[in-house]
Amino acid sequence: MNTKKTKTKTFEFLTLFVMVIGTVIGSGIYMKNSELLNQTNNPIIALILWSFVGVICIMSMIVFIEISSSTKHFGNGTLGNWAKIFINRKTASFFSIMYGWVYIPSTQSVFVAGAVNYLLLAIGAPITPYQQLLIYLVVGISIFITCTILSIYKRFINRKIQVAGILIKFLPLLIAFIAGFILIDKTGGTSAWWNGGIDKNTWGTNEWSPILFLGGFGGILFAFDGYVYIANAQKTATNKDVVPKALFAGMIFVAIFYVLMALSLFMGSPDGSIVKLLEKMLGGKESAAARIISNLILMSICLLGSNIFVDIAIVDLASDANNKTIYTKKRSMNYKEAGFIQLIIFIVAYTFLITIGICTTRDGWDGIGSAVGSGSIENVEELLNRPADYINWFSSGTSALVFIMVLAVMVAGVVNRFTKKVKVEQTKLFMVCGIISSFFMAIFIFFGIFAFIWEPKNIAKGEWGITESGMWFLIILVVSLTINVIVFLIQEYKFKKDPYLDGWDGEINPNIEIEDSISIKTDLIYLKNKVFKRKEN
Repeated sequence: MNTKKTKTKTFEFLTLFVMVIGTVIGSGIYMKNSELLNQTNNPIIALILWSFVGVICIMSMIVFIEISSSTKHFGNGTLGNWAKIFINRKTASFFSIMYGWVYIPSTQSVFVAGAVNYLLLAIGAPITPYQQLLIYLVVGISIFITCTILSIYKRFINRKIQVAGILIKFLPLLIAFIAGFILIDKTGGTSAWWNGGIDKNTWGTNEWSPILFLGGFGGILFAFDGYVYIANAQKTATNKDVVPKALFAGMIFVAIFYVLMALSLFMGSPDGSIVKLLEKMLGGKESAAARIISNLILMSICLLGSNIFVDIAIVDLASDANNKTIYTKKRSMNYKEAGFIQLIIFIVAYTFLITIGICTTRDGWDGIGSAVGSGSIENVEELLNRPADYINWFSSGTSALVFIMVLAVMVAGVVNRFTKKVKVEQTKLFMVCGIISSFFMAIFIFFGIFAFIWEPKNIAKGEWGITESGMWFLIILVVSLTINVIVFLIQEYKFKKDPYLDGWDGEINPNIEIEDSISIKTDLIYLKNKVFKRKEN
């Protein structure tokens, strides 16, 4: 009997441990390690930041294990719902709008634009900006629609894709991890640790200005994004006592893996990125096969990220609507409705950002007339990499806002220990971890925003001017907040005009249809009948 119980506990521990790794380790390390190197100007500083942020995220995981215990038996575990429980309903509504209507669409756009970008890099042809715009819109919107259909109508198949995606995601990481340490080039030519920089970017292990330690927080936080939701695992766990141990062990593994992975990339890749390491491993920059294979691998990773974020967006919006932090006239929302709302938001945000990214001029980009040899565009790679600038800046801005939300909920959780406002299952070391992680999370957020506006490596040289990308980051940050405030005020007006008379408690609707039985054919017939009926009238 005891042996069987021990085996069950061990199995559940390993299941949760793998779930942490599969959830947290994603596209961040693929897309942000090279960016981190450019911001810190020193691979050693970058490794120190990876380590430090990892430790703080491990400590904050302990905080969210206690916070999430408030929704173990009812409700759902979203930032919006936790904010409603620990702070108040209006704050929760503001957070829900920020997360579902601003942050997720921007992050989803990063993955979709990344998939298209890697596809174009795999092709490797000097495609004109006008042609790029058509490809980005047609292919990008098709990806949005496909992911939404899978999430709404084929959830069972979608889950299988996501499970298989974990293997697809980790295989290149494992190969790159080993290859990085094998392909070390101490002569400096093809290893970021020794080459002093590549193309127009420079770095080195002798760059030790204290200001350089302020760069890179935004990219690292993006790599750890989503870890707070893992704490929800205790809601469905059979052996509740193994949950904290498994989540804690999983986060320790993730933090160590990120540091070692970054070290491998700095040792073996010319610029600290996986794509350049894979190119080097497969035959070098001049090899067409290396270029195609490495970029197609990264395209697949972005497609998987897009699929997962569409699913998250739909579940999150439906959950928040049913928990009364998002207004709905009928007081509930199913996955189909949430999916189509999110699809519209995604398409509008993505189309706008990619259009201005290609059509407007800025430093190093001449708008729709850009070509290799014009301005500062020296090669095909630079021509193909610039269209998604605004999407990347928008995503960076909204990532900072989301971690402000995370911080607010963490602080509210710590305060709750004194006020006893919310009933929770107290976690060991909560207060120590809560105070320390909240303090440093605030520092990470502040300097993450600071580093996007004033690049630390420029300040280290005595150049305090706001960079063009920093200016656009600031503008987009303000625009994001403005959109959020406008939607929030409209929603509050709706709440006032059409009040929820049965209170604000809310609960995830158990009748939401999530089975793999919703029919596309039925919906198309219904839509057709609706359209033709209107025409007859």
